[in-house]
Amino acid sequence: MQDMRFIKRITPLLAMAVLVGCGDGADKPVAEAGAASEAAVVVPAEAVHVAAAASGGSAACLDAPAMRTVGNTWTITTDGQRDVNTVAELATYRGQSAYRTHTENSVGTVADAYGNVVDGVVHWYGSVMTQPAINESYNQPSFSVPADLPQDQTHSVSFDSITVQPGAEPFVMKLTNTVTYQGRERIETAFGAFDTCKMEFSTEGSMVPKTTWQQWIIASGKFAGLPLRMSNVQGTTQASSIEVSW
Repeated sequence: MQDMRFIKRITPLLAMAVLVGCGDGADKPVAEAGAASEAAVVVPAEAVHVAAAASGGSAACLDAPAMRTVGNTWTITTDGQRDVNTVAELATYRGQSAYRTHTENSVGTVADAYGNVVDGVVHWYGSVMTQPAINESYNQPSFSVPADLPQDQTHSVSFDSITVQPGAEPFVMKLTNTVTYQGRERIETAFGAFDTCKMEFSTEGSMVPKTTWQQWIIASGKFAGLPLRMSNVQGTTQASSIEVSW
């Protein structure tokens, strides 16, 4: 089974999402605490003002071209953990044309996620983790969702999640994943304001208790397609800085 703790940290297109660009070059736009507009910061919930934003479908968040441009990199820091991502190549993964996004983070996880947008549908095909352990998890058929969901629309898909580890037989679990686009929200903080898509994700199966989480994905500007906040039963986290190469 895919490590959902890892998946929920990444961007939607990456395996839904393996949440990232690197380097300290001066030519890279950076948003961090203290920036005036495109900043994302960790703040207490009571310090964050959330307001309704302009309406629109989810495509601005789930189908961001920057997430499918080879060579693009982005880094997101959350709770002190730094995730560095690179769109490495357009590859063939288990018979599918998919963008390979390479992710390394400051706690030692190294992985590649494979996904693409085909005819208006976002596909998450699988991921391969190489550190701290070797583990591949892929989906048959893909975990897929229409990129442009209207507000309050829910989409569910069932598939086999197949985990492959060295020296072991493949382990197959039947899963049902559900995605709901709950509309636009504008999140205002002392460090900037963002129009976001609020998405709710859930996964469940015969051997997996239902898990639900929400993610607020930036809808416009240079950071479109990148996650700003995530909330589940354990609490809410928010990026403290974002850096991109474009």
